[in-house]
Amino acid sequence: MEDQIHPKDEFIVIDGYFSGNGIKSVKDVVEKRFENRLKTDFYNDFINWSKAENEILLGTFRASAAWPLLTDLGCVFDFRNPEKFVYQEFKLVHSLVNGWIPAESTSIGNNHIVAVRFERQIPEMLHELYEESEYHPNAPIGCLQLGICRKKDFPIILENIRKNRLKSESDY
Repeated sequence: MEDQIHPKDEFIVIDGYFSGNGIKSVKDVVEKRFENRLKTDFYNDFINWSKAENEILLGTFRASAAWPLLTDLGCVFDFRNPEKFVYQEFKLVHSLVNGWIPAESTSIGNNHIVAVRFERQIPEMLHELYEESEYHPNAPIGCLQLGICRKKDFPIILENIRKNRLKSESDY
């Protein structure tokens, strides 16, 4: 059923990735905030996670997609220039709702920190994002923003972005 919910809107905009120090900072915040809370399997999985060469931790804006962990994605695109994109298989492996609550999925309308695992190496365009070295995002206004989505949804997402941009340009 989830596949039928507005595929034109099912992507998440990313504005930065976390360095090794950034990942440590995120884990420190999660541990501190869960000091007196029930620790779930999602919490333990994230805290015990060691980033592999083909994994990356990303900071997001408000998600417009609710994807469960291990969702097959497959497309990374330049949000401002969506004709620039890469198809490469990857999966959602961690989701931190509001940046600190490990969960079983992303949640529509919330900011997230997500970890993804690529089948092969991480596409170079992800390393062009702003590098976050601590928990509190510092990405400057106007920095590169990338979208991630399911490969099968990208053609309709691209079409929708083009239509919305043409419409907004005609409003001026």
